Amino acid sequence: MPHKYDIFISYGHLDDEDPAGDVKGWVDLLVDRLPRLVSNNLGYLPTVWRDERSLHGNDLLTAAISEGVTTSLLLIPILSPRYVQSDWCRRELDAFCQSEPPPGAPAYRSRIFKVIKTPLLFHLVKKEPEALRELIGYSFYEMDGEMPVEFGPEVVPSKDPRYWTALRRLAWDVSNMLVMLKHAKDATTGPLVMPTQQTTPTVTITPSATATNGDKKYVYLAETTSDLASERELVRDELRQRGYGVLPEERLPAAELQQIQEAVNQSLARCVLSVHLIGKRYGSTPEDNPRSLVCIQDDLAAQRTAKDQNFSRLLWMPQGLMMPALEITDERQKEFVTALQNRVGERAELLQTSIEDLKTRIVEKLNPPAKQAAAKPARSKLKQVYLICENRDRSFIRPIKEYLFKQNIEVITWLDGETGRTLMDYHHKNLRECDAALVYFGNGDEPWVRKNLEDLEKAYGYGRENDWLASAVYVGAPPSDQKEDFLTHLVPYVIRNFQSFDPNDLHEFVTAVQASEGEQG
Repeated sequence: MPHKYDIFISYGHLDDEDPAGDVKGWVDLLVDRLPRLVSNNLGYLPTVWRDERSLHGNDLLTAAISEGVTTSLLLIPILSPRYVQSDWCRRELDAFCQSEPPPGAPAYRSRIFKVIKTPLLFHLVKKEPEALRELIGYSFYEMDGEMPVEFGPEVVPSKDPRYWTALRRLAWDVSNMLVMLKHAKDATTGPLVMPTQQTTPTVTITPSATATNGDKKYVYLAETTSDLASERELVRDELRQRGYGVLPEERLPAAELQQIQEAVNQSLARCVLSVHLIGKRYGSTPEDNPRSLVCIQDDLAAQRTAKDQNFSRLLWMPQGLMMPALEITDERQKEFVTALQNRVGERAELLQTSIEDLKTRIVEKLNPPAKQAAAKPARSKLKQVYLICENRDRSFIRPIKEYLFKQNIEVITWLDGETGRTLMDYHHKNLRECDAALVYFGNGDEPWVRKNLEDLEKAYGYGRENDWLASAVYVGAPPSDQKEDFLTHLVPYVIRNFQSFDPNDLHEFVTAVQASEGEQG
């Protein structure tokens, strides 16, 4: 049967009733706006079938379903408490699922785009149709504590940017699927439209997101907890717009550990990188295992990393996690986060930065800079140490700088606390070019130290080619219990001195730098 319509919108009638009764309803506005946004991508308006609910009787209903649902390329159900209790909506869904898919429809992608207008209370969760249950969907709400808050579709007195972000995300994915179904011969392996301006302008992007064998690169973007749902969507959108595949495409099973493991491993096997967003909540656990879904995904990705040298994993935490602003109250999550901070693992990085920095790092991992074939000018034999500290520690590091200078070592200082594109470029240049690194743990806290240790690992993504000759953390004044307890495997030397500077503290560090004289020239 030929497909006459691009999109069929299925909804419960109550979801289109405006509470005030004097403006267009929620579904009315979606039907008006979505085709316009899709047309911006395709260059033409998609055809939309939407049941106006003016039909009556089973015969007319059957005819409507036959005409609309079974001849539509895509189905957009508006999930809500009313939807899951509507026999009409269920019949529309069943008819779509039983209809013959169009030629060229991908077996691994669903043609159903689930819009979640209102989350389901516990007594309705099991009423969600099986065909929708595993789809991740497009949420038009966010949680405020334990209460959901729907995004406002109104434009007066002001627009809700969250609503428009979700709507544009839906339009973009719908557009790409329509291209796949209707214009497969003209489609490319990249995204529908390559953005002319990226949000991370310092990253050089290759012409397409493909591996050397011509296959599309996939990223496993782990499911996360509700407090980081919007951040995950930002990362997913960035990757898709750059032409990368993002897995899992459907919601992971939640009941049994074995089912979760099989689904995660199946997706990981197709990916070159996994990304895990970890926040203050522990998250849900399967019925037969005490570990959260976030923990399980990280464990399986770590196992994959250990077996495959071409696979790596990135872990991200928001800045200030475990501090008063983002305090973790669940002891299970505290234990999980602390374990990750103390031991990240092989071919893995733990970032505690902005979400924009995470997106930048992901693209860097997927597109490592090509090594320059041309001969490089000979490097100076004068070794350079990158000394990283907070601006408040300027007076504490002065004797360290003077001692290193007397050892014929050039000291490059980074007084953290400054931001800006030019300064960050300077920071990345030093991470690429300096021979050794020394992080001064003074007025900063442990998360600050670990952020800078992560930067030492990220240096290879910025183009660093040689290993660090030496790297250390100098735990100095002012003293604190946090400093007394500080331990790390990320650097070979941890120096503690809360009193006056003693040159002997740096003896092993300096020896390591000078012992390789000429080796990395």
